[in-house]
Amino acid sequence: MQEAIRQLRSFCPIGSTGPCGFSELMIVDDQGGLIGRVTQQGILRVLFSTLLDPVDIKKFEGKTAEYSDLSTLLNGVLIKEGVNHLNAPVGKVIERGIRVLSASADLLHAMSVMVICRETVLPVEENGRLVGVVQLAEVFGALGDMLVSMNSK
Repeated sequence: MQEAIRQLRSFCPIGSTGPCGFSELMIVDDQGGLIGRVTQQGILRVLFSTLLDPVDIKKFEGKTAEYSDLSTLLNGVLIKEGVNHLNAPVGKVIERGIRVLSASADLLHAMSVMVICRETVLPVEENGRLVGVVQLAEVFGALGDMLVSMNSK
């Protein structure tokens, strides 16, 4: 888990300005076949499972504040839980069976899959091997440039 965190952080170092790189890692086998992906959210779900597991929380009617008085105590407990999960195997957070785009997919197909399925990053495969990744920002930019250029003619 620690190595996955290091790699994801390398795409967006602390203090960097502007857009960051990727928010997920594609995991491949020895032949380059896609196994799945590891996302920032997936890692955080494992590290802080006590906080993020679905719970039926009843509305609190007492003292109102942005944070409860217990937040300081819970903060330390939750951080310690995160540290305890750092050595969990990365396999615990791999999302398998994810959507992929074919290397032959055109721009509109990529856009429609990403928007309809609410994906911001999709792996691209050719002959069962991962050959790249496409981000929604790239698709948006390419389509936007194409439309603006066609409109100015």
